[in-house]
Amino acid sequence: MDVARRAGVSQSTVSLVLSGKAPGRVSVSTAEAVRSAARELGYRPNAAARALRSGTASAVGLVVRDVTHPFFGRTLRGAQQAAREAGHVVVLIQDDYGGGGGDSAVQGLAEGSIDGFLFFAAKVPRSLREPGGRPIVIVEYEQSRMPFVRLDSEGGTAAAMAHLHALGHRRIGHFRSAAGGQTFDRRHDGWAAHLRAHGQDPEAQVTGFAAFDATSSIAVAKELLGRPDRPSAFLCDDDLLAAGMIAAANELGIDVPGEVAVVGFDDLDLARLTNPPLTTVRFDPEALGAAAFELLHARLQGRRPKNRVLPSELVVRASTAG
Repeated sequence: MDVARRAGVSQSTVSLVLSGKAPGRVSVSTAEAVRSAARELGYRPNAAARALRSGTASAVGLVVRDVTHPFFGRTLRGAQQAAREAGHVVVLIQDDYGGGGGDSAVQGLAEGSIDGFLFFAAKVPRSLREPGGRPIVIVEYEQSRMPFVRLDSEGGTAAAMAHLHALGHRRIGHFRSAAGGQTFDRRHDGWAAHLRAHGQDPEAQVTGFAAFDATSSIAVAKELLGRPDRPSAFLCDDDLLAAGMIAAANELGIDVPGEVAVVGFDDLDLARLTNPPLTTVRFDPEALGAAAFELLHARLQGRRPKNRVLPSELVVRASTAG
């Protein structure tokens, strides 16, 4: 009632605005007055209570391939905070996007209680893009006529390669993610572009692929470090791979960064726990999650949001002797 009184409108109008059902029913100026009053009063809708009253979930799904990766957890946290302020909840969903055969788990949810989806690093199945379907925003992926938010991997890669080049490294290997996807394609393209710009053939450089786990990353890193043409530095697609590279070097008695420099991506907490601490390209996964939800919320309100690319920052630590 306090929000209605402050905005000078009825309680039903407040409910329409804060539930995202105002477009076409409440004027833009009135809706903004309600949101302004809610902000001034510190009002936060109780999503669970509203769901019980209305019979709707007010829930959106964040769909990822692997819920165990720490980057996804922080992205979820950012999305949850933004959703909470809008009276929604975010559900984390692990799904292989139909890659294992049969119906995708997401398809069933799309026909049920989920209001919309955030797809992380994946092409949205055609079955979910039919007219009248649930609103969708894609994260770390670009797809024709689909709203997206992603990270500036291009800028981050360029900064990392320039840093290694300034330290005198010319033979720079690439420790790649076995998962694939546009995110890692951008990093590989940036790595290759830097080498070509400095007169080197990317095809002649040392590269390897590993999964995001300790066993795989350390095993593959040992193979790369044991090569007679070992590079003087490695750009790693992710901090988990970079940590595996440092662990492997330590086991083999190879000095980091004296004999090989290592750079990662993401600036996960473990980047400060490796020995030596890891130079990495920092992103803000909480901001990524929040921006993704904000785009989806705009879609739920009938608006057309602008796509966003979030910035990166190179954080120099001892793994490159910077």
